[in-house]
Amino acid sequence: MRLKNFEISGSVQFQSDNLYWDIHNSAEFEGLELLPAYDAVVLKWTVPKWENPWGRPGNNSSGMKLYFDDLLLLKIGPRDPDMPFTEDGCVPQILKVDPSIQHDDPFMRTRKNWAPGDSFRLAFLFQSGRVIEIESETVELIPIT
Repeated sequence: MRLKNFEISGSVQFQSDNLYWDIHNSAEFEGLELLPAYDAVVLKWTVPKWENPWGRPGNNSSGMKLYFDDLLLLKIGPRDPDMPFTEDGCVPQILKVDPSIQHDDPFMRTRKNWAPGDSFRLAFLFQSGRVIEIESETVELIPIT
């Protein structure tokens, strides 16, 4: 996968054009959209209208989308039925995972060092226990104004 216009700058944060996007503290996951006609998946987050909604000054976008193009894998795991549904919108961890390692636990498929050009998937871990894992040729961060 190639990150087109952003970097993963923390366990729940992206950086794009000197803007930061913290998807844990203020952002609410709105959902996933499969676009079969485009072979794509879109994940969407929104934030409340207050000062520094993304965790740092300068980013006043009301939301953002991650557009995964040329989809190779989409895997959605179950949620913990004992968790409240309010936890389905909270992402406490994003992981780069190695698609060549076979293991159910995404933490067992991470690496400390990723070289440019290494193949990886993104795994979004939710408070509710759900994991969304995506592999595509590219992924782009699209601000919502």
